[in-house]
Amino acid sequence: MGIKIVIVDDDRTTLAIMEKTLIMKGFWVYSARDGEEGFELIKKEKPALVISDMLMPKIHGFDLCKKIKRSDEHKNTKVILMTAVYKSNLALKHEAKECGAEDIMNKPLDMNLMLNKIYAILDISQDDLENNKDDFDPED
Repeated sequence: MGIKIVIVDDDRTTLAIMEKTLIMKGFWVYSARDGEEGFELIKKEKPALVISDMLMPKIHGFDLCKKIKRSDEHKNTKVILMTAVYKSNLALKHEAKECGAEDIMNKPLDMNLMLNKIYAILDISQDDLENNKDDFDPED
């Protein structure tokens, strides 16, 4: 089975670009449009990584990250937060670390930077994913 990633973002364009990029790289990708739906998807799919926007309907990205990290079942799930509103500064990075996020990215996303962060956080390479490239089935 491939490496699962859940993306949580209320912006359809961002979701579409991220989904296409990650699926083409061999990840199994699932997406949600708000934090509540995202957490339900995380419980169901048990992904290796969650990439979540910070300003989300229903559950803010920081709060979603805290829920993931405080859950016995999901505490080892890696989290990357992304933002278009907040710009990187020390307070933001500190808050991201406080909620347990592994990293934070600014929007608009640099897809190459995002992929490099994902590979580093999951301790994998593109070669590790090659065998999973054509096996994506979101119904599994």
